[in-house]
Amino acid sequence: MSLYARQLNINDLERSLAVETAAFPPAEAATREKVIEYRLTVCPEICIGLFLRAGASLPSPIPQDIPFVEASISSDDVLLAHVISTKTTNKPVKDEDMDYPRNWKEDPQGDYAVGHKKNGRTIALHALAVAPDYQRAGLGKAIMRVYIERTKSLNAADRISILTYDRLVPYYQRLGFEHYGKSESEYAGVAWHDLSYILSSSV
Repeated sequence: MSLYARQLNINDLERSLAVETAAFPPAEAATREKVIEYRLTVCPEICIGLFLRAGASLPSPIPQDIPFVEASISSDDVLLAHVISTKTTNKPVKDEDMDYPRNWKEDPQGDYAVGHKKNGRTIALHALAVAPDYQRAGLGKAIMRVYIERTKSLNAADRISILTYDRLVPYYQRLGFEHYGKSESEYAGVAWHDLSYILSSSV
């Protein structure tokens, strides 16, 4: 087992920050406090990482069934990719979902006007990031397959919603996401598109 996935936690802060900042332009990458620290503290159960065992080579092709483990195997393992999310009561991702409460450390599990909504039934997927050295190897699709199956097994939400660029709409459609057109979000000044992966047949 050279590749595995597991839930992220606050101990993964530095590794996740390194992947995030390398994978996205500065205006779109999550800041240390905003995304990485805040989201890994308040809702780590919906954030996962894809790891390569220390000293192992990346398998080719990438296996279809990557195991999900419940605990860290080794601190020396390499974080190849991550999915970082919050929950929202909205169906598409809105600007308030992208934000975070500035005073969250006073009460990490409190209810705030922006950021994570623990009773929401939509997962707002903020970051699917793959470390640049490992891009174009199918790891984004691999971690998303694990993430979707993990979310289904937890019955954690009715849908996974995402904002993405026009050029990436077909990529997410191939993963099973439905495209709902241009988004109202103005985050980072980008023309975003709304997509959702429906998890529950009742919605």
